[in-house]
Amino acid sequence: MKISIHAPLEAEQTGFLDSITDRMTRTLARFSDRISSVEVAIVDENGPRGGVDKQYRVSVVMPRMGQVSASAKHENPWAAFKQATERVRRMILTKLKRPTALQVRRRRNPSESMPSQSSDSAEP
Repeated sequence: MKISIHAPLEAEQTGFLDSITDRMTRTLARFSDRISSVEVAIVDENGPRGGVDKQYRVSVVMPRMGQVSASAKHENPWAAFKQATERVRRMILTKLKRPTALQVRRRRNPSESMPSQSSDSAEP
């Protein structure tokens, strides 16, 4: 599982990216054999002005299953990251469970399910 992070320079200098990598590895460890790559994009929309502007986008690529993406915005960068990773984890679980949930039930032969006319009925 390859993890790549795209972040502003401020986040790169504080060791914040190492914490994100560790947290992402722990969160998705259960699915690591099915995930080929993870991309995390950090965007600070308002810059130093503050407010609800920290946005995290997490994209997970899984061979034969496609891509799963989620994003979250929050004032606190850790809260936004936690929301985005939790959404991705739930989406991966749903995607992995889907094939068993959509199994086609064995259908009965239409002639078996229809009651045949019995010989007890009286014909005029």
